[in-house]
Amino acid sequence: MNQMLTLLYNTIRLTTTILITLTISFADEQKAPPIKLGDVNEAMLLVKGDEEGFYHQLPKLDTKVRIRIDGMVASATVDQAFTNNNGKPIEAIYVFPLPDQAAVYEMQMLINDRLITSKVQERTQAKKTYEKAKKAGKRASLTEQERPNIFTNSVANIMPNDTIIVRLKYVDYLDYRRGVFSLRYPMVVGPRYIPGNEIKSYSGSGWSNDTDQVPDASRITPPLLPGGQRTGNTIALEVDLETGLELDEISSVSHEITIVDRGPGSRLIKLKNLNTIPNRDFVLQYSIKQGTEPKAALFTAKKNNEDYFMLMALPPVELQEDHLPKEMIFVIDVSGSMSGESIRQAQLGLIKAINSLGERNLFNIIPFNDTYSTFYQYPVLATEMNKKNAVKYVSRLEAGGGTYALPALIHGMRQAGEIGAVSMIFFITDGAVGNENQLLRNIKANLGDSRLFCIGIGSAPNAFLLRKAAQIGRGTFTFISNSKEIQDKMDGLLQQVNMPVLTDIQLNLSGEVDLQPELINDLFHGEPLLVFGKLDSLTKQDVSFTGRSTAGKFEEKLALELDKGKSDPAIPTLWARKKISVLMDEYRLGNVLIWKDIVDLALEHNLVTKFTSFVAVENRITNMPQDLVSLAVPTDLPAGWQYDKLLGQPNKPNIRTASSNGKVLRLASNTVSLPQTGTSYPLVFLFGMTLLVIGFVSSLFIKNPGR
Repeated sequence: MNQMLTLLYNTIRLTTTILITLTISFADEQKAPPIKLGDVNEAMLLVKGDEEGFYHQLPKLDTKVRIRIDGMVASATVDQAFTNNNGKPIEAIYVFPLPDQAAVYEMQMLINDRLITSKVQERTQAKKTYEKAKKAGKRASLTEQERPNIFTNSVANIMPNDTIIVRLKYVDYLDYRRGVFSLRYPMVVGPRYIPGNEIKSYSGSGWSNDTDQVPDASRITPPLLPGGQRTGNTIALEVDLETGLELDEISSVSHEITIVDRGPGSRLIKLKNLNTIPNRDFVLQYSIKQGTEPKAALFTAKKNNEDYFMLMALPPVELQEDHLPKEMIFVIDVSGSMSGESIRQAQLGLIKAINSLGERNLFNIIPFNDTYSTFYQYPVLATEMNKKNAVKYVSRLEAGGGTYALPALIHGMRQAGEIGAVSMIFFITDGAVGNENQLLRNIKANLGDSRLFCIGIGSAPNAFLLRKAAQIGRGTFTFISNSKEIQDKMDGLLQQVNMPVLTDIQLNLSGEVDLQPELINDLFHGEPLLVFGKLDSLTKQDVSFTGRSTAGKFEEKLALELDKGKSDPAIPTLWARKKISVLMDEYRLGNVLIWKDIVDLALEHNLVTKFTSFVAVENRITNMPQDLVSLAVPTDLPAGWQYDKLLGQPNKPNIRTASSNGKVLRLASNTVSLPQTGTSYPLVFLFGMTLLVIGFVSSLFIKNPGR
């Protein structure tokens, strides 16, 4: 008996050793060594390896975006397909943008025909869960928020020739002003200017070190290819538009699109180029036929015996212009990121604004990059001579250097408001900075009674910064994506500036309601009231919408009948996202203890935030521990930007293009395909043979129990 047990034990130990040895041998056989430049014979992008003279091939990324617009709500699914063309298992790290007001409520990981659903966890816990799975050799994915419009996906243990899809789902609401609905989907994180002194931490995979002013700089600066070179990453996008109202005009100022008419109020919109380079924001605009535009819209949903609503209402229109004298300070970005098309757009927009000034107005111009200067030492009257000189001054501005916006903004805010006129500051920039919180805190502290208006310039503006700065500055914002928009966008903004502003806005309901935002911002001409609410029980309520303008008080009566509103399951998620946005405003302005409230709300509604993340883990081991190369997916330079003008930006992408024929080479394939994973048949075969051996010896033991 003891001899048989010893034989069984030794056999199992021997076969297990053989299995491990063969497994490692097979794995090594499947892994191509790091690449030498002289061995390259096909298109690829390489990143330096640990060993001198050797490189790893970067992972390929293809993105598919599907957006459904129903009324004012946009529901989106984003598939990011990561393909490992290396001979080694990799971890892919991708920093990417999403709309700054999006509520990201789900992440899934797709491997062949398997779908792994994520869990939302407090951020540090989610990171621990991911790292544990990564070290164990399990496939895993992690979604983290760096800014409201910048996210990071990390995907661990992508085996050679594997494709893993990370699927994100989010909801958002459309922008509506002056009768036009608009949807913006960002496609690229542009290089950010990172001020401050370097600190020792390096928490991300970006080209910048962390600094004392931007402590997470390495997490928002994805690798960047030199100008003129492409990553090979592609994006396909389609929009399923269901308005419920008769459509008038549909257009995109950013991309060529195809439109399929499916009947009244229904269209299918796609990018004309199915393999579009993701280097500019996608912008879709449409309008409703005149006479059918909504005056109010109510969307409702029920969750956990609580009722939620989203209410949009247009205030009464006042067509008479406000002729009070105004003081306008134009703070214009002339840094390196504004080079090329962006600086021309900014110049044309500013010249348009200067030429529109009446003689009772005062103005000044403050251009900035690493430093700032002024057109005049103090604001001057908008005489014809002063305007003519200002146009010449603006026309001579050139872009270059860093985006050191804070000193220029502070100077403009301190200069404004000295003469008793209505004081307005116009911030003209692409917002390509990493110290957003520092800027927002200083705007809050220094603006005084002035108002701040933001004009986002270029193909990939920092929408989060510009929208939030305008909100804190009691102003409004607009985006100019290309030169064709300048006339219309500047006319619209200047009209808003010259029309009466609705202030002291209140929404009075008869019952208990958790209204977000609780404090409603001032409304400019053509802008609707948009609020989200949560009620304890379904009730019919009379709503009083009140405010004040130069014409006096106004009051609008609305009937809030939740059972008659358009049902949309996204409303509770949007309400939670709006409340988190309000809480984050408090956090940025110094109330750091409020983070716990944000975590609780995010966990309840399954949302990614600054403090919560999604993590998904496949419950099987596919890779040997510690055998993993981490590679950051590079991004393309935003359209219209000039790489050699990005002075003051410590761009060190650590990426090199490999070429055997003198041309710039790309990743091996531009084809978006479903996962085609290499099988593990040899491993399964070895494992099966091992079990057969063990089974054979065991059978001997069973047949001869007494020997």
